[in-house]
Amino acid sequence: MAKTVRTAETTSAKSKGIKRKVAGDDPAKSAKTKKQARNKAASSAALLVEDEFNNLRWAHRAYGCVHDFLKPLNMLNVEEYLGEPRGLTALMELINAEMDRRIQTLEKAIHAARKVIH
Repeated sequence: MAKTVRTAETTSAKSKGIKRKVAGDDPAKSAKTKKQARNKAASSAALLVEDEFNNLRWAHRAYGCVHDFLKPLNMLNVEEYLGEPRGLTALMELINAEMDRRIQTLEKAIHAARKVIH
């Protein structure tokens, strides 16, 4: 009876080995493929974070440019401005909204990168 059990175990072990080879599920290749996919995803996420950061940088430069327009020409006379502050309000609101949008996009990209890395 022991011989029958041993034969059954041997047979099932062989069939598992055969199934693995037939299906092409080589553990070494599978692990390597998963590692390559993870590295590619991490690299892609890092590039996305970098792109979104550069977009935010451009919005910040635009904000600084408009802020410079709103500074008085003469620091002693605060009522003397280069442009109409009332006319530039819409532009400032637009730039602030764009900066907020880009900050949120950057935060999402950072979160996605962290998720891929961990």
